[in-house]
Amino acid sequence: MRKIARRAASLGATAATAAAIVLVAAPSANAATWYNDPPTKASGVTTVASAPLPGGGTVQIRQGKYGNYMYVWGRVSSPASKYNSGHTMTFVVGGCDGSIDSKSKDINRTTYTAAARRNKDCTYYTRVQTSTTSKVVASTSYNP
Repeated sequence: MRKIARRAASLGATAATAAAIVLVAAPSANAATWYNDPPTKASGVTTVASAPLPGGGTVQIRQGKYGNYMYVWGRVSSPASKYNSGHTMTFVVGGCDGSIDSKSKDINRTTYTAAARRNKDCTYYTRVQTSTTSKVVASTSYNP
């Protein structure tokens, strides 16, 4: 009888783990919508979070107004030449409704990601990582 109980518990734990993985991996109906214009056309742009890149440059989270909305995006400013090859910047929007969404871009001098509408319930992350190993070189976060 103990064997049956242990087996049932094991199957239950496996099913719960599989369900959790599906919930995390499933795309959310409320995932971020991405806009390409705000990073270069927004007004009142400010840097709300930043971190230095080792050897030169800065990884940033910026925000500004475009049309009727505030937007947030990732930026790498003046990166050292070593980051212009083999490094990627990723901008992540998470925590708004349990979903996580991101945009990545190869770094080529000062680089911007697409922008997402700012939401006080979200947390925004920008990171620079190596393209081959995904090792994070620098990162920063912002919660409005």
